[in-house]
Amino acid sequence: METRIIPLASRPRVVSGIFFVLLVCCTAQGQQTQYPRAIPLQTPLPATTAAAAPVAAAVPAPRVEVNDVACFIAGLPVTSGPLAALEQTPEWTSYAASLNPRWAQFDTQRLQPIRLWTADAIAPLNTQRLFYPFSGPDFIYAATMFPNANTYILCGLEPVGTVPDINNLQPIDATLGWLQASVKTLIEAGYFVTKDMKVELNASPLKGTLPLICVMLVRLGDHITSIKSDSSHAEIHFVTPAGGPERTVFYFSADLSNGGMGKRSAFLNFLRQARPDTAYVKSASYLMHGDEFSAVRNFLLTECSTIVQDDSGVPLRDFDMQRWQVKLYGTYAAPLDIFAKYYQKDLADLYSKTTTAPLPFGAGYHFDPKTANLMVATARR
Repeated sequence: METRIIPLASRPRVVSGIFFVLLVCCTAQGQQTQYPRAIPLQTPLPATTAAAAPVAAAVPAPRVEVNDVACFIAGLPVTSGPLAALEQTPEWTSYAASLNPRWAQFDTQRLQPIRLWTADAIAPLNTQRLFYPFSGPDFIYAATMFPNANTYILCGLEPVGTVPDINNLQPIDATLGWLQASVKTLIEAGYFVTKDMKVELNASPLKGTLPLICVMLVRLGDHITSIKSDSSHAEIHFVTPAGGPERTVFYFSADLSNGGMGKRSAFLNFLRQARPDTAYVKSASYLMHGDEFSAVRNFLLTECSTIVQDDSGVPLRDFDMQRWQVKLYGTYAAPLDIFAKYYQKDLADLYSKTTTAPLPFGAGYHFDPKTANLMVATARR
């Protein structure tokens, strides 16, 4: 099917918000590029009118913070500078007018129930370092589920992409239009479609996962202080509305199959040094149910003290009940038809024998709370 970019003004007001897909691609460690906190706006210097005329001191080009660019592409107002003028354009005003009410609805209907549930079920676990494999750019659910973590490690197939910069926003209607398309499924269903993201993240002037993660950060009220990135990973520093120390979200474009998670894997070495205490898994295509992803599955089971997941994560049969204490939430329903072969009879039996706590929100592929499930597994001390 041919993919066309439709000018934003003529688009139907589709759901918009922020982000992306799952899975993974081979990590390659390159030299990191240091990005300054402020990204300069490139403007030509004025020419002199006569050779003998005194040369005026060069006027520094306006500087635009990456946080302001993130606000611009998130449909949030910027009060001064070049972006404030761009926010007067019909393209941006239409985009913001469409996104803001849809985001508010998304926050109320999907994120707020998670916050309420998390305060009782997850917060007591005191997660500090979260590993979210097969996440794609889905920072929003990680931050909502684990709001007190100081480090978030995301990993997916999608490329790292470009740091949002005032110089790569044009054409505005195309940039904002592709952002709308990229987050449609996330807003509607709570996860990203990999094959769609492969097209959308490469078609936009703002490529890859970085712009989407930045949008989610500022939509949560966070302030981005700095970004550094290379072709294999990005490191974003931010502060929350409550203040306190800087926090960090890492995104790795890395291969989580056994071929990519070998002994020489730079990403695996990073994980071992980072020592995540909690793993979060949802909408993971049931990859860890097969032998090809046994390395990442074993890492979660041996290195993490808490695993929060839907049924697409580590299969129940791999949990040693001498080591793990398991609490079930919601209802176990059969997987989607495309994943039917991953039905877990032992998990269904455990649900039938257990008085489970309700789950007031959809999780993973089961975005209807009536059919959603989550497991919280904690290592016995």
